[in-house]
Amino acid sequence: MRLAAGGSRAMRQCHLGGVMVRARIVSPFPKHFTDRQWARYIKLGRELVEGESQLQFELGDITLKMVPKVEDGRRDHGVFSILDRYADQIGINVHTLINYRQTAMAWPKEHREAAVSFSVHQALSALEDRFELIQHPPTNMERWTEDAALRRAGRLPHRPLTKEEKLDRIRTLAKEDESATGAVEELIRRPDVAQKIMASPSNQRILYRAHHEQRQQAAAARFAAAHERHQGEWEEVEEEAEEVRQTRRREPAVDYQRASREVLELIGSGTTFLVDLQRMIPNLHVTEFTEREVRAVLDNHRRIRAALDWCDSALSTGDKSMDEELARILSEGDDAE
Repeated sequence: MRLAAGGSRAMRQCHLGGVMVRARIVSPFPKHFTDRQWARYIKLGRELVEGESQLQFELGDITLKMVPKVEDGRRDHGVFSILDRYADQIGINVHTLINYRQTAMAWPKEHREAAVSFSVHQALSALEDRFELIQHPPTNMERWTEDAALRRAGRLPHRPLTKEEKLDRIRTLAKEDESATGAVEELIRRPDVAQKIMASPSNQRILYRAHHEQRQQAAAARFAAAHERHQGEWEEVEEEAEEVRQTRRREPAVDYQRASREVLELIGSGTTFLVDLQRMIPNLHVTEFTEREVRAVLDNHRRIRAALDWCDSALSTGDKSMDEELARILSEGDDAE
């Protein structure tokens, strides 16, 4: 078998002036190991990993002898039932054994690299150029690592480095609602995190809507509970309310057939205003309003109140005159400070 770039020995061999020499491996922990000790540990570790990888491939090859590969991938052909029984007999997890089998299928013996771990082979299994790729580790790397192979295959590494990888890891770990809820509760207890979250208008809208829906659900639940506890009382209240409604229907506040156009217009404009407010207020996204927008709405309401007071005074006293202060209030624009 070919050796991957970087070799499998603790000391890499290279040519220097026509003489074969070994590149020295320097310990990154000078206070703990000598260079010789570090190189020896690396050599032992790589030999053990190479032996483990060989065993993993051999187990995968055995399953291929037991149940040869079938090109029709739409059917199981009894593979799982056989491997499930076999895994129990040899004391291994069936899904681990299936992974060995799939990796062995993806890597025929002539394309396997003895100096590269089984986990790296497994990570690169789905790539079409894997046979060529495994011989060339990433730039600035002496040999393939499992995380580097996972990144090359477009999968989430075990140790995320970039911001996007870290977010992907969080998404994976918090896939279930219960885990996500616990993570968010833990994070928002940190003042700096909570402040950054609430600085986003989009996050504010999401939280406001969730809070609004929660309040609606809680109110509905309280109403249902009260209705269940006091069914008889509610029936009496409903009967009384219905009697009031019937009375109002029988005795309208205004005889619309005789009322003047002016009276009907005044009542109609007020009714339209009330209905519009009842429709809009429950759906307001107040947290999304800017200070300038809030001030504009409040100023407009101030003019509306002044106009209503003027109308009430005219109806009560018959005096329809407008004083200077009222004229000033009603003539102010929305942008008035």
